[in-house]
Amino acid sequence: MNTVHFKHWNSYNVVALSKARSFIDLANIALDIVHRIPEKVEMVSGPISTGGVGTIPGNRMIFEEVIELLVLESGLNIFSQMPFEDKMVELYQEWHRKNPDEKYCMPILHEFYDRLFYSGRVQTLYFIYDWQSSFGARWEHENCRTWRIEPHYLPKELSDRAMNGSLAIN
Repeated sequence: MNTVHFKHWNSYNVVALSKARSFIDLANIALDIVHRIPEKVEMVSGPISTGGVGTIPGNRMIFEEVIELLVLESGLNIFSQMPFEDKMVELYQEWHRKNPDEKYCMPILHEFYDRLFYSGRVQTLYFIYDWQSSFGARWEHENCRTWRIEPHYLPKELSDRAMNGSLAIN
């Protein structure tokens, strides 16, 4: 991942991420970062673990590219959750071993995203085209009013560009 996804991070955040043992730990790192951002904070929502192109790697690639396009071409102040994804997968796997009959890992939503969005720091949430196919994105969309976050809907063309890897940045 490139610096777009680590904007506003410091060395403490990187070390804390490696040591995180819960979704709440991840939320605390994210909150530390977004509270240091002086400008309007924006985020992206869309398919990762459910929906989208049908695979986590495919959805993550599109998600990352969409964030990069919005930051580099539109100048938006996106806080990227992508640096948390590997640790979220690790914590999800641990959670799933303990909860094999559950269909969705709700702690990701309740312990990470809900805490982050309730902070009042995130003002806008950009929804990737086909966000409705994602359980988590639908949940985020349903709660935007509660969190006082303004939803925006990204065009299909942006996802198409992201899928084709329109940026080659390191």
